Amino acid sequence: MSEQSIASARASVMVYDDVQKKWIPSGSSSGLSKVHIFQHQINNSFRVVGRKLQDHEVVINCAIIKGLKYNQATNTFHQWRDNKQVYGLNFSNKEDADNFARAMFHALDVLSNAIARPVAPPPPPQPAPPPQPPTTVYQQASVTTGYQQANGQYDEEATYSTGSIGSARGIYHQVSPGGPQRIDLSPNTHSHSRTLTREDAAQIQERRMSQQNQMISSPNASSPQGTGGPW
Repeated sequence: MSEQSIASARASVMVYDDVQKKWIPSGSSSGLSKVHIFQHQINNSFRVVGRKLQDHEVVINCAIIKGLKYNQATNTFHQWRDNKQVYGLNFSNKEDADNFARAMFHALDVLSNAIARPVAPPPPPQPAPPPQPPTTVYQQASVTTGYQQANGQYDEEATYSTGSIGSARGIYHQVSPGGPQRIDLSPNTHSHSRTLTREDAAQIQERRMSQQNQMISSPNASSPQGTGGPW
């Protein structure tokens, strides 16, 4: 069952008659009853229930509410009031009266604390933090690195192209019409190359002709067929 007895005692259940101004037995007749204090395990509520020992007639069934005034008028007679009437219990001995009083005050304390200190609701769940975007420092570093790579590649290609063009220009030079077509003047370096003039071409031609004449006039020459025109 959902209700459990936390105290019981033998007592005569009485009610106060406002008309007659006196205590009268509760129920159809007088006599001892078995009186319990029940606690509801789920609702945590309390009530007093009493039945006659003789015929099990219910002589009291009242709720124990917060703020109820329980009065121990004597060692064996206790009383309290609800919204309808005043109840009295005439216990058969002091020990039953004390045990019943302790259970009644315990119930009143539980009711008082349950209302004064309600159970706090659980805190709401904390929202998940939003995802953090990539930091600005990382983005700037990526952009800078990409620019440096692209710029470095461009500089390297520009240097290579310039050097190739400079090499091509430094190897051969066009001479004026009438002279040799092309003469290589820079076998090793580009810094000493220059363009031949007509006078330079004539001097070279004269040297070659002089060398050929020397070869013809030499006693070791095998035949006079080497006296041809210029190259």
